[in-house]
Amino acid sequence: MNQIVMAIKMGYGVRILTGELTDISVNANFKLFEEYKLSEKIIIEDYKIPQQKSTRIFNAAWLLIKNVSLLPHFIKYYKQSDKKGLLPLYEFFFYKDFRKFDTIHIQFGTNKHPVDIMKKTGYLKSRIIVSFHGHDLYFPINNRIPNNGYYDRLFEAADYLVANTAFLKEKLLALSAPEKKIEIIPVAVDTSIFKPGKPDNNKSGITRILSVGRLEIFKGHHLGIECISKLVKRGYDLQYSIVGSGSQDEVLEQLIQKSGLTNHIKLLGSKSQSDISRLLPTQEIFLMTSITDPNYGVESQGLVTAEAQACGLPVVAFDSGGVRYTLIDGETGFLCKEKDLDCFTEKIEILISNDVLRKNMGLNAVEFIERKYSENSVLDKWRNIYV
Repeated sequence: MNQIVMAIKMGYGVRILTGELTDISVNANFKLFEEYKLSEKIIIEDYKIPQQKSTRIFNAAWLLIKNVSLLPHFIKYYKQSDKKGLLPLYEFFFYKDFRKFDTIHIQFGTNKHPVDIMKKTGYLKSRIIVSFHGHDLYFPINNRIPNNGYYDRLFEAADYLVANTAFLKEKLLALSAPEKKIEIIPVAVDTSIFKPGKPDNNKSGITRILSVGRLEIFKGHHLGIECISKLVKRGYDLQYSIVGSGSQDEVLEQLIQKSGLTNHIKLLGSKSQSDISRLLPTQEIFLMTSITDPNYGVESQGLVTAEAQACGLPVVAFDSGGVRYTLIDGETGFLCKEKDLDCFTEKIEILISNDVLRKNMGLNAVEFIERKYSENSVLDKWRNIYV
């Protein structure tokens, strides 16, 4: 969504190809869908394959007759395809209309098929850009896709391979991706939305702390709760809010109750982007608790860390994946070794106890994000690739 909107802002004609369309009205980015009229730009990947076998064969034959000039291209495509039968034929002729696009931007490497084959065989002349986001580089992907040269054809066919941090670039290089094709372009923060609020003189004495992320194990919210528990026992008056939903909802709720922290920790459920942009400036510290999960991987960037800093919040984070590239340790926040709860608790305590340091780090954070992660700083990088 971030990159789609940026392309539109740069003046490009954008269409969105997707295999499935869910209920947009409940999407966290629903307002962006409305503002940029994205629903009008969607193309559903529907090959229109008839259920009845005889009709399926007849239609396939008619496609070949109607497009006989493309037969040599199709034969090359069919030989390269891992799929057999009539499916490759329907795929090929569905995608033939995409030859008119100057650029095809693939989000997540796993969505490479059949563009990688079409570009390699010379049928597609479009510039191919692939944005990798993290879990699409951890094999077996989704616990089912092995690394048996899975990306070899894509690496050959693509013009650019985009990683959001140096961490992800190293993952690509480890898979033998050609370094000359790799560009590091972070996911940008819209600083017109994520920005500091008005100065807040908190007279309640309660320190407001926030985390945002799906309620899954790799997000590490249980570790954040454990650190808050330690600080409450030391006598600090805290209000820790966690935004998100997921499979760990009940587990975390039970942990909060078991720890006697129901007055100090609240699970707020899912929030829209606009809701989060309004909530962040009301907080004082942001916790990025994500960790490495063997079943998922690790954060390749952690956009919410940058969004929090754009709102003037210093961040305490575990040094996992690409998170280290989204803050400056000791200047805009603190990094701790993964799962080092003593360090994590100590850094939160420092920020609670030192108002001047906390506010100065918040100011540093706003400047850092504007310089490195704002849309203005990222737009030129995309222009250089798209032109």
